[in-house]
Amino acid sequence: MIVLGIETSCDETSVAIVRKKANDKFGTLLSENTLSQVKKHNKYGGVVPELASREHENSLDLLVRKTIDESNISLKKIDAFAATTGPGLLGGLLIGSNYAKTLSLINKKPFVSVNHLQGHALVARMKNKIDFPFLCLLVSGGHTQILLVKNYNAFEILGETLDDALGEAFDKTAKLLGYGYPGGPVIEKLASQKKKSNIFDLPKPLKNSKNFDFSFSGLKTSVRKIIENSDKKKIEKDLANDFQVCVTEILTSKLEKAIIYTKNKINLSTLVLAGGVASNDYIRNEFESMCKKNFINLIVPEKNLCVDNATMIAWAAIERLSHLKFSDPFNEKPKPRWSLETI
Repeated sequence: MIVLGIETSCDETSVAIVRKKANDKFGTLLSENTLSQVKKHNKYGGVVPELASREHENSLDLLVRKTIDESNISLKKIDAFAATTGPGLLGGLLIGSNYAKTLSLINKKPFVSVNHLQGHALVARMKNKIDFPFLCLLVSGGHTQILLVKNYNAFEILGETLDDALGEAFDKTAKLLGYGYPGGPVIEKLASQKKKSNIFDLPKPLKNSKNFDFSFSGLKTSVRKIIENSDKKKIEKDLANDFQVCVTEILTSKLEKAIIYTKNKINLSTLVLAGGVASNDYIRNEFESMCKKNFINLIVPEKNLCVDNATMIAWAAIERLSHLKFSDPFNEKPKPRWSLETI
């Protein structure tokens, strides 16, 4: 099975072609091209929806043609076309899904509507043996969720952020320190140059609560007050480190509780760390230690598969088509707010 996937939910225009042969355990990426809009949005301190839509519209057709050429696969040999149809920015979702639907209609092949978060949660299975059910911590610029992944199309949200996503908290902290978007790589780099640790008394909201939910708005406010009352250039490295350590402690604490809770109910062997924030090496290492302590396997996709990409969309479509081979309705509208529990 060969699927062309399109991802245009935010500020990355991405196209990929993925193949999974009938007897293969895993999938193979034949080609992928991604055009990042980071430089376009950097000066605004975040993603501008209208600008993102215009960039998707200007580049998508070229990326599709280039990806097909580089795959050495003719258009006729592609078995299905998939696109992110939510959640995300409406303009981008419309552009990507309409393009995929057009290819499906012209070539008389199925169209697969993919939830963006579903793509993040499942892409680790493309290169790793991961049996259902498994736990997934999905941490990105727009979402922070603990998921119990029961099947390719069955998800239970055990906990999620009550306010800001963790990726947004990284972005806001970097912006307060005078840096541009995205903030995650900036904070990680500054933290690696720290002189001292545990200098600032940062709150850890909900860390000790019995549920699995998160809250990062109070932490963001605390960081802002510290910066307003300090010479930010003198404290930026140590503050970035303390912030990174703080949020990682919150994450590992919540996941440890979720692992214990889930193990008491089902046979659980794997935790998947997914989303753009999963690219952070410090967070990866701390989760490795926590999982060893709790006798559970940790799987983290390659960094290029943690950020938004079309490979995960094509793979999610392959997972779906392996069970249900029919096309999704061509009149299905994008869903800017689309919960995984309603797939």
